[in-house]
Amino acid sequence: MKEYWGVKNGTNQHDRVRQNGGGKTTKDIADFIGEPKRNTERILKLHDLIPELQDLVSEGKLGTTAGEQLAYMSEENQRALLDV
Repeated sequence: MKEYWGVKNGTNQHDRVRQNGGGKTTKDIADFIGEPKRNTERILKLHDLIPELQDLVSEGKLGTTAGEQLAYMSEENQRALLDV
């Protein structure tokens, strides 16, 4: 959805892109899927996890809040966590 609606990554919530029907925001996605904006941001951030950690979130072995925090780490550091 982010790509389709042209929602930019980043922390500036006022960024808008003119693409596919105008400037859409994370709030627009949240409204569309019926989730609060913060939950939507957390869900979208999970896409920055390596696949192995995404699987743990999907299996319920890693919470979405913890997953979101890990998603801010580099891929290398995420992989190092799996080796511990």
